[in-house]
Amino acid sequence: MTVKRFLLVFVVGVLLQASVFAVYYNDLLFLRQPVALIAMGSEDTFTRHATHALGRTKLTAQHVETIAGAAQAFHLTDLEIRALERRVKDDPVNESARLRLADAFRRAGQFARAEQIYLDLLNLNGAPKTDP
Repeated sequence: MTVKRFLLVFVVGVLLQASVFAVYYNDLLFLRQPVALIAMGSEDTFTRHATHALGRTKLTAQHVETIAGAAQAFHLTDLEIRALERRVKDDPVNESARLRLADAFRRAGQFARAEQIYLDLLNLNGAPKTDP
C-alpha cells in the first residue's frame, strides 16, 4: 500500500511540475516551432509570445532568429528590429545578423541607421576606398 501511495504522489508531483513548466515557458515552447508554421497562425498570438520572450533576460539565438523570421513574415518590422538588435547585441561579430538588421531598418524607412550599419560592414570587410 505504501509503494502505491508513493507512486501516486510521485506521478502527481511530476504532472504538476510539467504543467508549471509549460505555463511558465509557454512563449519559448511556442517559438520552437518552424517559422513557416508560426507564420500560418495568428499574428496576435505570435506578437504576444515574441514580446514576452524578448522581455526575458536569457534567450537562445535560435529563439531570437525565430522571432526575427516570423516577424518578417508577418511584416512586423518593429518587432523584427527588436529581435535583430537583441541578436546583434548578443553576438556583435555576426555579420549576417547585422546585415539583416540594416535591411530591416531600410524597410522601416530608417535609412540613416541602415546606412551606418552598411558602412560599418563595408569598412569591416576592407572594402576598397575610391579616390575622388
